[in-house]
Amino acid sequence: MMFLTPSRLVAAVSLASIGLASAAEIDVSSVKDLTSLQALAAKLAHEPYAAPQKPLDPFFDQLKYDGHRQIRFKEDAAHYGELGNTFRVEFFHPGWTAKKTVGMYDLSGGAATPIKYDEKLFDWGQLKVPEGTKYPDGFAGFRVLAPDSFLNRRFEFLVFMGASYFRSVTTDLGYGLSARGLCLNTIGGEPEEFPDFTHFWFEKPAPGARFFKCLALLNGPSVVGAYSFEAMPGKTTEMFVKGMIWLRKPVKSLGISPFSSMFWFGENTHPKPYDFRPEVHDSDALQIELADGTHIWRPLDNTPGQLRLSLFEAVGMKGFGLAERDREFKNFEDLEANYHRRPAVWVEPITGFEAGNVTLVEIPTGEETWDNIVAFYQPAIMPTADKPLSFSYRLQWLDQHEPGKLAKVLHTRRGFVMKSDDHEYVIDFSKGEAQGDKPADWLPEVALKITTGEVKILDQRVMKNNETGGWRAFFKLDVPEKTNLIEMNCELKDKDKPISERWMYQWRR
Repeated sequence: MMFLTPSRLVAAVSLASIGLASAAEIDVSSVKDLTSLQALAAKLAHEPYAAPQKPLDPFFDQLKYDGHRQIRFKEDAAHYGELGNTFRVEFFHPGWTAKKTVGMYDLSGGAATPIKYDEKLFDWGQLKVPEGTKYPDGFAGFRVLAPDSFLNRRFEFLVFMGASYFRSVTTDLGYGLSARGLCLNTIGGEPEEFPDFTHFWFEKPAPGARFFKCLALLNGPSVVGAYSFEAMPGKTTEMFVKGMIWLRKPVKSLGISPFSSMFWFGENTHPKPYDFRPEVHDSDALQIELADGTHIWRPLDNTPGQLRLSLFEAVGMKGFGLAERDREFKNFEDLEANYHRRPAVWVEPITGFEAGNVTLVEIPTGEETWDNIVAFYQPAIMPTADKPLSFSYRLQWLDQHEPGKLAKVLHTRRGFVMKSDDHEYVIDFSKGEAQGDKPADWLPEVALKITTGEVKILDQRVMKNNETGGWRAFFKLDVPEKTNLIEMNCELKDKDKPISERWMYQWRR
């Protein structure tokens, strides 16, 4: 299998944005709303993909990080800045890794008006542009700023740039993992394809508006899509996403509501890199809430040379996301990256998630500069050029999604039993609400299941953790030499009733 992953860059961009092209010459004059955008996408699905052929001037094409960071959009030139206390849009200049230009349009007045590039919109800092340099024909992406009255200061909360990538922050948490409009061939043996959001249409925000709204056209060799986004900043930043996609040709895999994140090492990683920091990751687990109320907590890991693929049946799923539950600075000790302040994401399905699975891909990495975690929902039925797939979901960027009254997993640790090669797992759970009026010495039951692999369970027990106020589950495993893969789960129960999240894990030799 081949996996292509985007570089983690400080300006919310990705290597998927690299290319010698600009927005394709597509007639978008008919687009006035989501319905007309869907009609355009349906038409394009029956036409061959035409890769845009407008390379950047060599000066901008070869621009490096230090030069590109000098180019800043002027604050007083923000789109909708003249409207006063409402959302504003600022644009990114092409160059460095963001070499594709994207069509931008304003939907004010019921018609799409192009937002034209002008070099006077930018402050060029110390960068000297040689005489005769041809300026780009458009912008590389954009960011959205909340009304100044929202926090009584300038607050950027949403960025779209590079392929179909977008990222958001909350009032308390900074940038971290990335969302995508769609992922194609992430698994299945074919090279991964990164379709682009090639055109955006902005709805003029009214003073006092709670949501920023825009439309986007997705286009690539295998797919066409029409999207709408509504975003509201806050302690939890909320987005409502609608999509309709058509396939020009069959693909091996297709994922909606996908995320790319980074996990280099954590408390459960062996061996750990020689690094002063205890942990380095943007996300620490995959979370899933099933229709029957089961909450799954699947810790992430990074094993050198071992790619891990996990599929979770999700019929009637209530939600899924990537979590960053660990909020203790002492567990990261990074004053610059602030990994303890990276957001989690949670997807609440609305339509289009009736049958399929949640897919998790963990790609080995030896550094923190690459996204190596991919999570997405894979529908059971693929769209075609004549039968599109429609979906909608609520996307939250937040501190964490709580599992109701259940005890939640706090820590996952593992190692060898002293003076033996038996495996020992130690899982800390929070208190939850199961104790109730039970005696102070009451202990829940530990339910451990081995679902894949031949292994002997030597011991399993639970004890009160007075340091956390919750529970600590232990179990020991004798793993035969012939066993190369173990899949297991563990949860706390009270008379066969689950009182905790279901911890799930995959071990490979």
